[in-house]
Amino acid sequence: MTASSLIADSLARDLLSAITAGVLLAGIAWIAIKRPALAMLYFFVFLSFAWRLGSVVYIDLLGPLPSEQLERNIGPGISAVPLALSQGMVVAALLFSFRGRRLLALRDTYPPLPALITTGRFKLSNLAFGAIALFVIALWIELFVRGPIPLFAAMERFDYSRLYGGPLHQRLMEWGPMLAFQIGVFFVAPTLHDQPFDRRFGALFASLLVYLFLVGHRFSSFYVYSCFFIIPIGAVLLGREASGLRARRLFTGTALRNFWIAGIALLLLIVVAVTYSYTVVRKFEGGQLLSKLSQRILVQQGEMWWMTYERIFVQGQWNGGFAAYKLFVEPFEPTRNSTMQLLMELGLPLERAHFILRAGSAYTGGWPEVWFELGGPIGGFVLVALSAFLFSEFMFLITRCIIEERFATCFFLTPLLYALSITVAAGMVNSFVQVTLVIKAAAALVVLVVENRWRSGLITAPSTASSRSQPRPRREA
Repeated sequence: MTASSLIADSLARDLLSAITAGVLLAGIAWIAIKRPALAMLYFFVFLSFAWRLGSVVYIDLLGPLPSEQLERNIGPGISAVPLALSQGMVVAALLFSFRGRRLLALRDTYPPLPALITTGRFKLSNLAFGAIALFVIALWIELFVRGPIPLFAAMERFDYSRLYGGPLHQRLMEWGPMLAFQIGVFFVAPTLHDQPFDRRFGALFASLLVYLFLVGHRFSSFYVYSCFFIIPIGAVLLGREASGLRARRLFTGTALRNFWIAGIALLLLIVVAVTYSYTVVRKFEGGQLLSKLSQRILVQQGEMWWMTYERIFVQGQWNGGFAAYKLFVEPFEPTRNSTMQLLMELGLPLERAHFILRAGSAYTGGWPEVWFELGGPIGGFVLVALSAFLFSEFMFLITRCIIEERFATCFFLTPLLYALSITVAAGMVNSFVQVTLVIKAAAALVVLVVENRWRSGLITAPSTASSRSQPRPRREA
C-alpha cells in the first residue's frame, strides 16, 4: 500500500470517529438545551458518556499514545464508532420512554395528594429531616473523635477509610449517593404544591459535601452525589412541563440565583480538592503533574474501552462463557465491581491486576465493555439495547413516583436506581445476582402495589362519601 493510500485511509478513519462522536455529543447537547429536565435526570450518565467518548476520540485521532496504567501504547483506530452507537442507544431509549404523549398521560394519572388527604400536624418531611440530621451530626462527631482529618494530614481517602473510618463513615461510603437522592426528594417536594424548596435539606446536602472534602475526596464523589441529588429536581420539572406550567414558577429569581451560587461554590470546592490531592497529598510537580492530569483526563477514561475494542472488534477474540464465569461465579473480589476486575485481568498481567485490586483501587470504565465481553461484536449491541431500554423505563418509573409523591416507593426503589445507574456508568452487573438485591426488588414491588392501593382507596372514598350525602330524588306521585 502506497504512502498516499495510507494517509487517505488514516484520514477516513479519523473522520469517521470524529463525525460519529460529534453526532452523539450534539444529540446530548440538544437534549440539555431543549429538554433540560431530562438532562438533569440523566446528568450522571451524560457526563460520563461525554467524557469517555472524548477520551476515546483522543486515543483514536492521536494514537498511538502511551497508557501509564496499561503500560503499553494504545490507538489509533475507530473505537469511537461502536462506543458512540452504544451510547446512542441509551439516548434513543430515553427519548422513547419520555416521549411527549406519555408525559401528557402521566399528568392525569392521579390527582395531587393534598386533594386526597387533609393536612395535620404530622409531616413526613420533618421526620425525614430529623433522621438525616441526626445521622449527619453523628457523622461529624465521629470524624473529630476517631483520628486525624485527612485534609489537614495530607492523607488519601482510601487510607482514611481503611485505618480510621468509623461505622458511620463506612455507611456513608456505601449509601452516600442513595442518601443524596433521598435528600433531593424532600428538598424539591414542597414545589409540587407551589411552595419554595425546603432549604433544610439543601443545608444537609451541603454539609455532606464539606464532609467529603475534609476526608479527602476529589471529583468523583462530588459528581456522583450531586447527580443523584438533582434527579428529583429534574423529575418535578418534567411534571410541571407536562402540566403546562412554566419552569420559571419553579426556579424563581431568588432560587435560580441560589442555585448558581451553589454550583459555583461546588465547582471551586472540586478544583481545590483536586489541586490539593495532586500537589500536596501526592506531591506531583511541574511536568509530572501535567503528565498525570493528561493521563487522568484524556487517556484513562477511554483506555479500557480501547482494549475491549481491539480485542473483540479488531482481533475477534472474545469468550462469553469465560466472561460470565468471571463476572457472576468466581470474580477475584465478589463484593466489588466484577466487570472492572475482568477487564483488568484481560488487559494487564494477572499478578499486577490482582495487586492493584488488593490495594482497593480499580481502573475506569466497564460500560459498554461488559456487554461486548458477554455477547461479542454483534450480541453486545443487543445486550446494550436491552439494558438501555430497562434503564430508561426504570427512570420513567422513578419520575412518576416522585411526581405522584409516592415517597415510600421512592425509598425502596433507591437501591435499584443506584444499581442500574452504576451499571450504565461503570458496567457493574454482579450486583443483580446477589440475593440482597433480589430481596430489595421484591420489597419495592410490594410497596409499589400497597401504596397504589392506598392511593386508590383515598380516591374512591371521598367520591363514595359525597354520593351518599346527595339527597335522594323524590318519587313522583
